[in-house]
Amino acid sequence: MSTDDPRDRPSQPESSAIGGSPRTGASSYREYFERSADAILIIDGGSFVDCNEATVEMLRYPSKDEILRTHPSELSPSTQPDGRDSYEKAEEMISLAFDRGNHRFEWSHRRADGEVFPVEVLLTAVEVDGRPCLHVVWRDITERKALEAQLRQSQKMEAIGKLAGGVAHDFNNLLMVINGNAEMLEEALDDHPDLAEQLREIRRSGERAADLTHQLLAFSRQQVVQPRVVDLDELTRDTESLLRRLIGENFRLDRRPASSPLLVTADPGQLQQVIVNLVTNARDSMPLGGTIRLHTRRQAPTRSRKAPTTDGSYAVLSVRDEGIGMDDQTCARAFDPFFTTKEMGRGTGLGLSMAYGIVRQADGQIQLHSRPGNGTTAEVWLPLAKSHSTTAEATLELDETRPCEETILVVEDEKAVARLLVDALARQGYRVLEACDGVEALAVFEAAAAEVDLVVTDVVMPRMGGPELVRRLREAGHRPGVLFVSGYTDDSLGEIGEEDELLTKPFAGQELLAAVRRLLGQPAS
Repeated sequence: MSTDDPRDRPSQPESSAIGGSPRTGASSYREYFERSADAILIIDGGSFVDCNEATVEMLRYPSKDEILRTHPSELSPSTQPDGRDSYEKAEEMISLAFDRGNHRFEWSHRRADGEVFPVEVLLTAVEVDGRPCLHVVWRDITERKALEAQLRQSQKMEAIGKLAGGVAHDFNNLLMVINGNAEMLEEALDDHPDLAEQLREIRRSGERAADLTHQLLAFSRQQVVQPRVVDLDELTRDTESLLRRLIGENFRLDRRPASSPLLVTADPGQLQQVIVNLVTNARDSMPLGGTIRLHTRRQAPTRSRKAPTTDGSYAVLSVRDEGIGMDDQTCARAFDPFFTTKEMGRGTGLGLSMAYGIVRQADGQIQLHSRPGNGTTAEVWLPLAKSHSTTAEATLELDETRPCEETILVVEDEKAVARLLVDALARQGYRVLEACDGVEALAVFEAAAAEVDLVVTDVVMPRMGGPELVRRLREAGHRPGVLFVSGYTDDSLGEIGEEDELLTKPFAGQELLAAVRRLLGQPAS
C-alpha cells in the first residue's frame, strides 16, 4: 500500500519470526500461515516479502513469485467505493495500524484478471529485527456483500409491499364508495339513459382502477388469492392491449390463441401478472427490438416435454423471444429470488420467482428453454379445469318474491363504506345493525345475539379486526354466518372457515347480495 519502487525493497529477512525462523513457535506459525483460508501477506519497507498460497488463489496469479514481484499499489483500483483515491486512503489505513497496533477495514482489491472484489483487511503492526512491518490478512467478502445486498433488497421490497398494501387498502375503500354509489344511481336513473351512460362510464373507470390496485397487491404479494375457473385465451386477449403499451413500438406481439377454450383454475389477477412478467423479460432480452410470440395451446403430457404430471391434459402458455438467450447455468438459477442478468437498476430478480410461485400455487409448472444466441421460450403448464362453469358466469339473480327478514350486523370502520353496505342490505328488507370495529360489534352482538343471523365484517380495523371478532364470537358459542369484506388483509385473515366467505373490495352490489343469500341459505331464482 505504498508507491515506493518495488526494486528498492529489502530482501526477506531469513531470521524473521513471521517468515519462519528457528525461533520458538515459528514452525507452528508457518504451518498456520500456509494453511489459512484467508490470504496472509507480509509487507516490509512498503513491499511484499511473503504471502501464502491462499493469496495466490484469491488474486488468481500464476505463482507466489509473481505476487512478490508486484507492488502493493498495483493490487487496488484507482479509487475505493467511497470515491477516495486508493493510494491516499491506503496510507491513512497503514498509519492508523501503526498508531493503534492494528486496524480492520473493508477494501476493494483487483485480481490478476482485472476483476475488482471486496475484502475485509486486518493490518497488524509488528517489529521484525528492529524494523516496522505489517502483517496483512485479507478475507474475501464477495459472498457476504451479495447476501447483504439481497437482505437490503428484501427489506426494501418488504417496505414497498407494506406501502403498496396500505395504499391499495385506502384506494379499495374509495373505489367501493365510488362504484357502489354509481351503481345505485344507475339503477335509479333507468328513465334517464344519458345520465345512466355517464354513470356506467364512472363504473367502468372504477373497475379499471380496481384492476390497478389488484396488480399493486400482486406485486407486494398481499393480494387476497381468489382462484376460479378462467379461460386462459380470454385472459391473454384481455391483457393484450396492456402488453402492447408495455413493450413499446420496437416490438411486435404475435398472439396466437388455441383452437378451443382453455379453462384453468387460478387467480386471474395473479395469472395476468405472470403473463406481464414473462413478456417484460422477453422484451428486456432484445435491446434492439424484435418479435415476442405469445401462444396458447392444449397439450397432453409427454415425458419428452417434461409435463408437470403424467395424467390429464394441460393448457400451455408459451412466451418466446429472439433475444440473447441463456446458458444452462443461468437457466438453472433463473427462478432464484434476486437473481438477475440485467444491469444494475433495471431488475430486482423477483419477476420470475414471483411467476414461479404463482404458477405452482395453481398446481402448474413453469419451464425455460434457452440457448445462448437463440432466444428463450418460457412455458407455463396449467391443468385444465374439470368444470366448464366459471365463477364470473355464475351471477345470481335474486329471488325477489322471497322476503328478506334476517338481521345482519355490518362491522366496518370506514363510514362511507359502512353506509353503502347498510343501504344496499336495507333496501332488500334486511334488518341491519352497525358497528365501527370488533370491540363495538361484540357489544352490539351481545345486546341482540338471538336476532343476528349474519356478520358482514371488514378484516383490518382499529382496536379489533374481523378475524379476532369472529374468534371471540365462536368461543362464546355464537355461530352466525360470516362474510369477510376486504381488499387488503395484512396477513390477518389466515384460513377462513368453510362456512365463511370473502369478498374482495371493491365489489358490486349484486355480488354482496348474492353472497349474503348463500350464507343465509336463501334460494336464488
